[in-house]
Amino acid sequence: MKKRIAILVLAPVAALLAWFGYNYAYTRNFHTIVPGTAYRSGQMNPEQLTRAIQAHGIKSVLNLRGANTNDAWHRAEIAATDALKVTHLDRSLGARKELSIPEMDELVGLLKSAPKPLLIHCEGGADRSGLVSALYRLAIEGEPPQKADNELTIWYGHSTLFLKGVDAMDRSFWNYASNRAASPK
Repeated sequence: MKKRIAILVLAPVAALLAWFGYNYAYTRNFHTIVPGTAYRSGQMNPEQLTRAIQAHGIKSVLNLRGANTNDAWHRAEIAATDALKVTHLDRSLGARKELSIPEMDELVGLLKSAPKPLLIHCEGGADRSGLVSALYRLAIEGEPPQKADNELTIWYGHSTLFLKGVDAMDRSFWNYASNRAASPK
């Protein structure tokens, strides 16, 4: 009896861990926000980024980790986007720091003006990318906040239960949603 209970408890946990491992290691947490228009991911190596750009016709990449010009990953990302003639944009966001309304207004302006399709990424593709993806759905696509907020869920790796402080992304989103009306497409 104890063995059956252990299997019933451990099997879903093992399946969930396998899914997260696949999602992060293999796909780099790559997901569609709006088909043909906007995508999100974690940090990719140059080969993964090149494949994503070519497969989805990406015209611009928004890096939410900031312009880290001394870091090899940033130089490699710039080289990959330059080689494919893709616009590269850098913005520095912290997953544990609430954004002000003016900061999010600036991000929304950038989302509107960036060439499409657009790829938004941070390191893991969960928290910062989740916030900006939710802002995209709310402010660009005109989705209701309750639907746009689905970008900030465990399915993308965003969890306020396991990571301390990342609820700053949720607070930022809901502050923006309550202070700015969603604009239609």
